[in-house]
Amino acid sequence: MNAKPHIAVVGAGIVGICSAYFLNKSGFQVTLIDKNDPGTITSYGHASTFADYACVPVNSPDLIKEIPSMLFRSDSPLTVDFFYAIKNLDWAFKFIKNCTTKQVNYISGALGNLLNSASVSYDEIFSEVDVSKYIKNEEALYLYQNKYEFLKAKTSNKIREKNGVKIKILSKNEILDLEPNLASIFYNGQLFIGSRHTNNPAAISKKIFETFVNNGGRFLKNNIADIKSKENLVTLIYGNNEHNFDKVIICAGSWSNILTKKIGDDFPLDTERGYHVMFNNYDLINRPVGWSQSGFYLTQLEEGLRAAGTVEIAGLNKPENKKRTKMIESEARKLLPQLKEVKSTWLGFRPTLPDSLPVIGPSKKYKNIIYGFGHHHIGWTLGAVTGKIINSICNDRVPNINIEPFSPSRFN
Repeated sequence: MNAKPHIAVVGAGIVGICSAYFLNKSGFQVTLIDKNDPGTITSYGHASTFADYACVPVNSPDLIKEIPSMLFRSDSPLTVDFFYAIKNLDWAFKFIKNCTTKQVNYISGALGNLLNSASVSYDEIFSEVDVSKYIKNEEALYLYQNKYEFLKAKTSNKIREKNGVKIKILSKNEILDLEPNLASIFYNGQLFIGSRHTNNPAAISKKIFETFVNNGGRFLKNNIADIKSKENLVTLIYGNNEHNFDKVIICAGSWSNILTKKIGDDFPLDTERGYHVMFNNYDLINRPVGWSQSGFYLTQLEEGLRAAGTVEIAGLNKPENKKRTKMIESEARKLLPQLKEVKSTWLGFRPTLPDSLPVIGPSKKYKNIIYGFGHHHIGWTLGAVTGKIINSICNDRVPNINIEPFSPSRFN
C-alpha cells in the first residue's frame, strides 16, 4: 500500500493554518513549518473583521490625483514613503497600470468571486472547530466624516453591490441608536449586511491549528534556508538537513518571495504596512466601526478595544512609523472620547501585489510547488477559501471558483 503523499505548508499564518487543516482532513500527511508560532504575526494584529464586503481594490482611477496629498497628509488612509516609492518605481508603475476603470472592475469581480465563498469556507471549518464564543454577528458599520466623503464612496459602493454585497445606509441618529458612545462628529454611515467579526483572532487561529495537530498534523518551528525541486520531489533545507516532500505549499505572506526566487519565480510582491493601537477599554462599542477619514476600524476584542488598519507603502525594513500610530490614536479618540490609556501598538506586514489580487495556484515551473500568498489586507477573510482551493489543487480537482485571475503566471 502506497504511503499518503507528504505535503509541507510553509507559513503558519491564517492561510497556511487553513490550508494545512483542509489538506490533513483530505488524508495527506501534512507538516506545517514556520519560524514563528502559528497565527502570531500578520494574522494576529488586524481589524478582526471577516470582510466579505472588501472587493474594492486599493487601485482606483481617482488615486493618481490623490497621491501627492498622501505623501504629505498625516491622517490619510493610505500613505506612501516617497523615498521607498522612488526606489521601487517599477512596482509603482505596475500598480498605476491597474488603476484604470476597466482593471478595477476586473479586479473587484475576481475578488468578489473569492469573497462570496469566504464565509461558507470558514463555516466548514467551524462545524468541527468550535470557535462560537469568538464569533460575533453584529454587522460592520462604516462612518463618513462629511457629505463629500459619502458621495465619493458611491462608486465603491456600486462596485460592492455589483459583486453581491448588501449595504444599508444609516442616518447619524440611526447610528447613534446603535452605538450611543460614538461622538457625533460624522455625517452618516452604512452597515455591511450579514458581515461578522471576531473578538479574538489569535484564539481562532490557535483552535484551528490545534485541531490540525490533534488530527495527526505536524508542526515544525524552523526557518527554511533553501528550496529545490528534483524529479517528483521538493526538497526543503532547514535545521542543516535536507527534507523531501511530494508537494510544498508556500503561504509565507510578505516573505514568500524569499523562497520563490530560489526556484526562479520572482513576483512583484511588496507589503502594505498595517498598524493597530490597543486601548484598555471594554464594552464601549457593539460592532466594528470604520472611519472614512483615516481608513481604520475600531473593534471590541477580549483584550481591549483595537483601532486597526490604514495602509503604508514603505517596505519590510523601515521601523514602525510612530506618526501612524499617533494618528490612529488621535482619530480614534475623536470618535470615542471615553477611550482610556493605550495598552500596546503593533505593526504588521500585509503581502501586496500591484493588481491587489493574491497569487493562488501552482508554480509556473514546478507543478508540485503551490502558492497561496499576496492577500493584502483581507488575508484573514480569505484564509479558509484559499485553503480549500489549495486542497482541491493538491487533489487534482478543479476548484469550484475560477482562479485564473490569481494565476502565478500573470506577471510574465
